[in-house]
Amino acid sequence: MKGASLSGRVAVRYLLEARITVESQSNFYTGFSQNISEGGVFVSMENPPPVGEVVRLQVHLDDGMAVTASGQVRWHRIDDATGEVVGAGVQFMALDPDATAALQGMLQRAQQEPLLME
Repeated sequence: MKGASLSGRVAVRYLLEARITVESQSNFYTGFSQNISEGGVFVSMENPPPVGEVVRLQVHLDDGMAVTASGQVRWHRIDDATGEVVGAGVQFMALDPDATAALQGMLQRAQQEPLLME
């Protein structure tokens, strides 16, 4: 993982497979989440925005619920076999109270064992 660090993680990550849309100033991306926490989300997608870019993202669940937030791309995941970028870690920057409550609800509904500490 380019730029990723496991040290200093404080939020519990949960498995969550959901459709994600990501908008930057110049592009629109779609992908799927693999895990999520109160601090951010990993989005599996081709050609993600550059590290450091501020984006607007929506996390869409099967029940029709969606959470909208702004975030910053913090790192890229590189496929070891191909060397291609296959996703990005996005740190949430600004969540309004409604989005925070919706995100906490998503995490509660995940009802799965934590993957690891963030």
